[in-house]
Amino acid sequence: MTSTARLGWLSLGIALIWSTSSAADLAKWDQAAVTGIAKQLPAATERVQTALLDEPAQTIGSGDAESFFALQQNARRLHEQGMALAKHLEAGKGYEETRNLYRSFKEIWDDTTVNAQRSELLEPTMDAFAKVDDLVRQLAPYYDPKASGDPNAPK
Repeated sequence: MTSTARLGWLSLGIALIWSTSSAADLAKWDQAAVTGIAKQLPAATERVQTALLDEPAQTIGSGDAESFFALQQNARRLHEQGMALAKHLEAGKGYEETRNLYRSFKEIWDDTTVNAQRSELLEPTMDAFAKVDDLVRQLAPYYDPKASGDPNAPK
């Protein structure tokens, strides 16, 4: 299966998960758990950046180069936002203080995955994307009411 196809399936799976849990509320806030997950974001997003730098050069003027450049820029922004979110959570900031940081991170992540679908990426890059995607999936129930599958979540 090509990298583009894998990313497409991954995105479809995420979309289905998000759309089927639309009635759920947020998971009960767990500062230690959320911080533990977020502390992994800087290293994971840095791996995405590094993997993208190791990708073969794109042909200028083909349209691929522009998409790939946008992908690299989004990866840089994703790394910066991931570091900020982790830092705030480590400093003891809770849901209210970090909600907008998460939303910004998630928006950049969504844009990054869209740009990644337009690029042929090598396996190490896809693995780096999968790690960030897993962390986003773990954080989502604490920030996005559509992502919580916890039946004990407060209503």
